[in-house]
Amino acid sequence: MGKKIIVFCSSPNKNGNTNTVVEWVSQGARQAGAEIDIVDTARLKYKTIGCVACMGCQRSDAYACVIDDEATPVLSRIPQYDVSVFATPVYMMGPTAQTKVFGDRMFSLFKFDAAGTFTHPFKKGSAIGLIATSGAGKSVSGIKMVRKTFQAMAGLTGQEFHSLLVPDAGESGAVRKNENVKAKAIAFGRKIAKAS
Repeated sequence: MGKKIIVFCSSPNKNGNTNTVVEWVSQGARQAGAEIDIVDTARLKYKTIGCVACMGCQRSDAYACVIDDEATPVLSRIPQYDVSVFATPVYMMGPTAQTKVFGDRMFSLFKFDAAGTFTHPFKKGSAIGLIATSGAGKSVSGIKMVRKTFQAMAGLTGQEFHSLLVPDAGESGAVRKNENVKAKAIAFGRKIAKAS
């Protein structure tokens, strides 16, 4: 049975470089037998801007956000997957605001006690992936900072971490003509389909 992979695509540009790379990664993962679900987190309808620290999730036994909007059922499905991939362009040295809004709501998937220890519902042997694109090929510091953020998340949860960084994607949509990036993206899809 193939891996179950969910991809959170947080690009505001539907036809941009990030979504193109996600298509190629998905192609590679499917070729390797994985089941892929892609969620356009940039277009979910939110009742709040990110986590509002209401702590309702901490008062509940469920690993779920208590805010009733389109993000909540997506968040609750995350533990069912073997690999969760975050796909974002790099804006102003970081992930998009759309990535951050969704990511902050993932706080609901952790339970913290008074001693500061925590539990989470992620499968043992599961992985976190990152697809990050940037048009600024000469300056890769922003894309490296994004990678460090998601690598730290994987470390916190004890999950494997895999990343595909595309620092030379060019202007929006330009990567579609880049066969080298396409080959790397398909190979990355195959790799995460066999992660853990």
